Amino acid sequence: FFEKTDHSKEETVIVSYLNQNQTSNLSHRRKKELARAIVRFSQKLQLPDGTMLGEYPPIPSLFLLAWAKTRTDLQPNQAKGYGILALSEIFVREFELSFGVKINRDYDIQIDSIQFKLVLLKLKEYLAEGKTAKEAYQKLYGTNLSPNEWEKLIINYQKIYEYVISESKP
Repeated sequence: FFEKTDHSKEETVIVSYLNQNQTSNLSHRRKKELARAIVRFSQKLQLPDGTMLGEYPPIPSLFLLAWAKTRTDLQPNQAKGYGILALSEIFVREFELSFGVKINRDYDIQIDSIQFKLVLLKLKEYLAEGKTAKEAYQKLYGTNLSPNEWEKLIINYQKIYEYVISESKP
């Protein structure tokens, strides 16, 4: 769908999707920042060969967008966790212990690009252990996972994928 060297079209399509999404009350600037973070970090994500998200092949940027939509419905100030990906306190603490860093809960963890960096580091670690995308996602959130969350992510991915296909047609 997107050219490998020019990511501006990919960002534009994501912002377009975010603009048509009625549940998101993010400012236009925040939508652009989120799109930039998604596109930037999607370049570092490679799902295992043969992975299918519903009936569609994985496009990393759309997968990350569906992830944010599933976790918070693009409302970053949720009670169930930090930021747009609703990271749990347990995840943040374990990350700090694993990597020997201190994460500021009031500022750093709220930044989309930092959130995507954190989850991708752990996700890649789990995928390297041989887990499927679903198993890695579920391990990432542990008990902070709502029932059927992976299935909701797949449904969101399919809707976003279909939106992108319709936007890409001349």
